[in-house]
Amino acid sequence: MRKALLLIALLVMAIVAHAQRIQVVDIDGLPIAAVCVTNENGALVGSTDSEGWLNDTKGVKHLYFSHVAFKPVDVNIDTIPSMSVVMQDENFELSELEVRPKELLYVQTYYRLIYVCDEGPLYFRGGVVDNTYEFAKQKLSKKIRSVSKGQNGLLRFLLSTLVGHYIDNWARIDTTNSYKKILKHVGKGNLFITEEPSGRRVVSDTISVLGYIDDDMQAGLRTTNFDTWTLKDHVEATEAAAKEAKTGKKKKEKKEKYPSNHGYYEVYKINENGESRIDDLVMKQILVSGHFDRTDQDYIILLETYTIERDYIDKKEFKQTRKENEVEMDINELRRLEQNHHIPPLAPNLKAAVDELFKKELNN
Repeated sequence: MRKALLLIALLVMAIVAHAQRIQVVDIDGLPIAAVCVTNENGALVGSTDSEGWLNDTKGVKHLYFSHVAFKPVDVNIDTIPSMSVVMQDENFELSELEVRPKELLYVQTYYRLIYVCDEGPLYFRGGVVDNTYEFAKQKLSKKIRSVSKGQNGLLRFLLSTLVGHYIDNWARIDTTNSYKKILKHVGKGNLFITEEPSGRRVVSDTISVLGYIDDDMQAGLRTTNFDTWTLKDHVEATEAAAKEAKTGKKKKEKKEKYPSNHGYYEVYKINENGESRIDDLVMKQILVSGHFDRTDQDYIILLETYTIERDYIDKKEFKQTRKENEVEMDINELRRLEQNHHIPPLAPNLKAAVDELFKKELNN
């Protein structure tokens, strides 16, 4: 009798554990990776993997889903028997760019970063980056203006001084986007690309799927979703195995108790040949997840970047543009900028939590 009860209890536990998994998909049923999931107070629940799965809801019933390219969604999991959440595409487009014989290509990007842990958002950083590409020197430069706030002075100091510079660099335009980097790894034999019947290209190595590439030729857009850290781990493991086979010395394995990832999500405009330039960046997202052993808390760093201005200008015009842009930016200025450029707003729960960060900052 006891054995029967134990089996029943284990079965119930397995069913409950399974019910806590939720898959996030787009309107076509394709999985969405690197979705940040929080509760109604803005505290972290988790993020979706490469197949769109949130593997543990942590007992939270009301969940909020955030992603740079999709409209925020909040659901009560008791109302979704299929355990599947559909996110709608966000309508954010680049204005048309008139090509002119000028010295510089000017691209302004807007970014916002939220550092979220089990307690909620602890840090917000936002601002704009003036990216300029000089045709004669084939050189890309940047000028950054940003605002940053934290929940407490120490955290704000550490994040602003130690990693703030790197965060700002994440928001700049890169001469080599993720798609080109993937092709480079394919050429080296580190990655493989296979095409599904739907036209979606699957990026994988010898161990697992690392991302997807979707080309919408009708809309002229390419979406690249890729996990760079997993690739790095796999390459290191392959190199270690090769070294071990050559030397006979076995490298001590590091046991990672809590998985982490570094997901890139980029949307670029492409022409009929599938080609893009640096000014064709529409939006990108970087999601870094991990765990702090000292505090026993999970965390996510979520960075969203949008292109808001594009133009061909000369150096005199750029000097004037920089002068006009030399303004102090607070949260109200950033919100006005978002509205003026039709940048998708944060999910309501995250927006409210960020507002609380700034209220605490004013009261300190």
